[in-house]
Amino acid sequence: MTRFRDLLGFRLFFLIPLIGVIIFLPLTYIMIRSTGDQLMSQIVAQAKDTNELIERSIHYSMLKNSKEDVARIIEDLGSGTGVDGIRLYKKKGMIIFSTDQREIGQVVDVKAEQCTVCHSGEPPLESVPDSIRPRVFNSSHGYRVLGVINPIRNEPSCVAQGCHPPVSEQKILGLLDSKMSLANLDKTLAESRRQMLFYSFVGIFLIELCSGLFIYRMVHKPVKALAGGTRKVMNGNLDFSLEVTGKDEIAGLAQSFNSMVADLKRTKAENEEWAHTLEDRVEQKARELKQAHDQMIQVAKMASMGKLAATVAHEINNPLGGILTYVKLLQKRLGEGNLTPEECRTSVDQLQIIVAELKRCGSIVKGMLHFSKTPDSLFGRVDLHEVIEKSLFIVNHHLDINRIKKVKELKARDSLLIANGNQLQQALISLFINAVEAMSSGDTLSVRTEDVPEQDSIRFTVADNGKGIPTENLSSIFEPFFTTKQDHHGVGLGLSVVYGIVESHRGKIVVKSEPGIETAFIITLPRKREGVELVQA
Repeated sequence: MTRFRDLLGFRLFFLIPLIGVIIFLPLTYIMIRSTGDQLMSQIVAQAKDTNELIERSIHYSMLKNSKEDVARIIEDLGSGTGVDGIRLYKKKGMIIFSTDQREIGQVVDVKAEQCTVCHSGEPPLESVPDSIRPRVFNSSHGYRVLGVINPIRNEPSCVAQGCHPPVSEQKILGLLDSKMSLANLDKTLAESRRQMLFYSFVGIFLIELCSGLFIYRMVHKPVKALAGGTRKVMNGNLDFSLEVTGKDEIAGLAQSFNSMVADLKRTKAENEEWAHTLEDRVEQKARELKQAHDQMIQVAKMASMGKLAATVAHEINNPLGGILTYVKLLQKRLGEGNLTPEECRTSVDQLQIIVAELKRCGSIVKGMLHFSKTPDSLFGRVDLHEVIEKSLFIVNHHLDINRIKKVKELKARDSLLIANGNQLQQALISLFINAVEAMSSGDTLSVRTEDVPEQDSIRFTVADNGKGIPTENLSSIFEPFFTTKQDHHGVGLGLSVVYGIVESHRGKIVVKSEPGIETAFIITLPRKREGVELVQA
């Protein structure tokens, strides 16, 4: 299930106010800053005008050298609203007039903030630019103050009074410093700032509210319906369709979704029809393949039986010839009558030889009949060593005739496994016969077994030191009807059947060949097998 924070509508709902904050807050800051700068510019202009007004107001009294009038004018103007103080300095920094009577007569250090404007270097400035006349600083009462200075210039009219040196000798007589309180301005700016921030957040909230309603109606609901429809279709409900309203992209997407579902439903019906047809055909082909496989196994089995037939006939003829000889001797002896005890004992010994030879013939015939008639589809608990012994017994006469030595190294401690004994016997006989046909007189056939505990399996190897398999043929030896025999006696099914038997037992077969040294077929079979019907012993 989709988490709430992963929903598209949820992300858009928070993205829009974030964009609003990113856009509105800098704009609000710029507007507040711009408003403050404009108000400050107006206050500075008014302060400059006020300072010039003060200078003009005291100009006449100063020309008359009427200190009482100058003091009264400064005191009256300093008591006005917004005026934080007025001072009049001599050139050396002595305060000669001030709204604060305690300051009169004091000498201000040239490093004070109102003096550094002119006295920042040597010699002092004779003309103060308008851009540096105003200054803003914090008062001792905690509010900001705007200070504006105006130089009091020496004039010829002033010189005429005889109280100052000529203009050429002293251009600046003193300094008028007026200070205006910015407390009301700061209060107005703070209130303006609060209002603008408030209106900005209200605007962001209204945008968020409107955009949220828009997103919910135009995005969230259609997308949620589309997602729900997708889940229903995913769960197999191909009869579902979305309601299409409007002509926007979402409506087009819903219509495309409905068309897709209709196509899926039609395709599913066609696939189901084809699936039924294909199942019937697969079952038919499976039956045909099984029949062909059974026939191929039977052909391979008969081919193996045919190769053994000549040696079996020769093997059986030997005991039958001996039996016939002994029967004739017994017939002649019994026909003469009056057997002596010695002759009776000899006859009994000959009868025992006949019985042994008959049992020998019976064992050979019984082993071949069991090999040819036991059902191939039954699995049960099988002793691999016993199967190897039976397989060697059947081909033993074949080995003897071709003068092939045999070596058994049955080292597996646990030789039991779930398998089809007859199929394993057929695979072993096919490997034995192939090995014999690849060897010359005096060569050796080896059979080895070993445990594979890490895989809960058993491994057996059939090896010979015959002529070997060419490297270019190793990848093809398990293909049906592939053979390297030049005498056209082989049909190329033996190793293919062996491969099929190993596969049916869920095992693995590997062939390694070094021509002239050793060719080994290594087969690994699991001990356990699930999902098969076991034959009761």
